[in-house]
Parts: sequence; C-alpha cells; structure tokens
Amino acid sequence: MPESRDEICQLMDKLLLHSLDLMEQEVKLKTTIEAIANDGQLDLAHTRFTKGATAVSAVQLPTEDYKPFSALNTVAEGKDDLDNPQLDLERNLVDKEEGRIDPIRWFGILVPASLQSARKKFVQSLDYVVECANVQIQLKNALLSYEKLNKMKSEL
Repeated sequence: MPESRDEICQLMDKLLLHSLDLMEQEVKLKTTIEAIANDGQLDLAHTRFTKGATAVSAVQLPTEDYKPFSALNTVAEGKDDLDNPQLDLERNLVDKEEGRIDPIRWFGILVPASLQSARKKFVQSLDYVVECANVQIQLKNALLSYEKLNKMKSEL
C-alpha cells in the first residue's frame, strides 16, 4: 500500500499508461474483428452467388419444429493469476448424443470451400471477441484502481 503522496502519484501515472496501452489493444482488436467478420461475410456472399440464392439462405436455418441443440463454442468465466475475472472460449466437439451438431451441415454434405472459409473466419473472430472482452475487463479494473488511488491521494 502506498504511503506517500509521491508514491500514489507514481502509481496513478503507471495505471494511466497501462490504461492507454489497454485502450490501444482494444482498438486494434476491434478493427481486427471487423476485418475478419467482413471477410467472412464476403465469403458467405460469394457462396450464395456461386450456389444460388436458394442454396444458402434462411430456408436452411432451423425452425420451431427443429430439435434443440447445444453450441459448439461457449464462453466460460474464470479467474486469472491475480484472481481477476477472465473469459475463456470453450470449444466442444460435435456430439449428437449431447445435442452438439455442426451447423454447416444444414447446407448439405458437399459444403463449398467459401462457406467453410467463412465459418473459419467467424470462429477466428470469436477468439478475438473474447480477447477484446478480457482487455475491457482489465481496463475497467485499472480505472477502478485509479479512482481508489485518487481518493487516497485526496485524503492525504
């Protein structure tokens, strides 16, 4: 625990610099997510163009009559080394007994390469989304610590 006003000010400066680094990371991650998602959408559009509008459309998506299923990718909350909350992406294998199916199979057995590429890009963007959420959690914690230090400084 810092005891003098100078120590508190130094810690506040370090926290602000760390916060700026986290903000920069967040912006980079968000632009990466946007670029990957756009590439995935272009791959979907390419698939729809080559296969036809009816081959890849909302008609293949499940309706109310469809059997419920579980997600292949889920987000779990855990703790890091410093006991701060951290999100992790859990990947599950396709298992029909557990209700985990591969949604790409809704579009047939012979899936176009561009549709598989789109899926890979969207799965890759999930990794970046979770990483971005973790950076946001770190940024929030840094700003909360800064507020606490600011109160301590004002009380001295």
